[in-house]
Amino acid sequence: KKSSSFMHHEYYSRIVPPLKAPIHLYVASASLIGIYTSLGKVSYKYINYATGTVLKSSKLIPVILLSSVWLKRTYHWLDYLACVLLVIASCFFALGEHEGNKQLDAEDPTLYAFGFFLSFFCVCVGAVQSNVVDKALRDYEATVSENMLMTNSIGALLVFVVVLVKEPDAFAFFFGDWFYLSLITFRSIVFWLGAVFYTTLVKHFGAVPAVAITTCRKVLTVISSFVFFSSDKPFGVTYFVALVFFSGAVACEFFKHNTKTKSQQLEMARNDSDVEKVSDRST
Repeated sequence: KKSSSFMHHEYYSRIVPPLKAPIHLYVASASLIGIYTSLGKVSYKYINYATGTVLKSSKLIPVILLSSVWLKRTYHWLDYLACVLLVIASCFFALGEHEGNKQLDAEDPTLYAFGFFLSFFCVCVGAVQSNVVDKALRDYEATVSENMLMTNSIGALLVFVVVLVKEPDAFAFFFGDWFYLSLITFRSIVFWLGAVFYTTLVKHFGAVPAVAITTCRKVLTVISSFVFFSSDKPFGVTYFVALVFFSGAVACEFFKHNTKTKSQQLEMARNDSDVEKVSDRST
């Protein structure tokens, strides 16, 4: 019996390899991403899109701080400066969108404050979730496939239970109309592809660069809108200030990369010089 159970366990291990990261990290990641997504959608009921974008863009700052304190990652001072400049740039772009929209109604101050609190809490949850993924992928060397499978399957189960309890009519709504079902299916596929690329970025570069890229995506979306909707979207002072901050963030990364390349070249030159000295002594 012992030998048969051992063979069964060995056969099962070959088919389903053991997890590299502990299961509690995936449960935490799935729960956090579910809370982050849900709070983000709910907060837009109480605040306008511009305010929500400003708050979500600030996610980069708690991500890099939490990464430094909790995961003990080290960053160049230019990385911190680039993060701050990038967040300021995205905030100014969002404010420019707010100024250009003349059809916004005045919000109820109480509801607006509640929506602001939800968005702020959402940003904190998202920062923790990004670092949890970073820890699973880089500290435990989990694969992208393992992280995607475990996080999304556990998250899907949690969301299914919540929807079943809170909104059971949602299933009848989507399965009753093929058009809405096809839309949600297409949206899910696109989001899955985005999640694969994002998780791959975290795996190879860490949570901070990955979140920085998503923040840049928000900025580039606004910038590209000036090309496609130039007649409906005048380029104002707020956008110019945002572009200056964005250029500053890019300049910080360029300067850091250039400095790092020069230091590596100097180090290689020193190593080559030491090798030559040793060879000369030996001869």
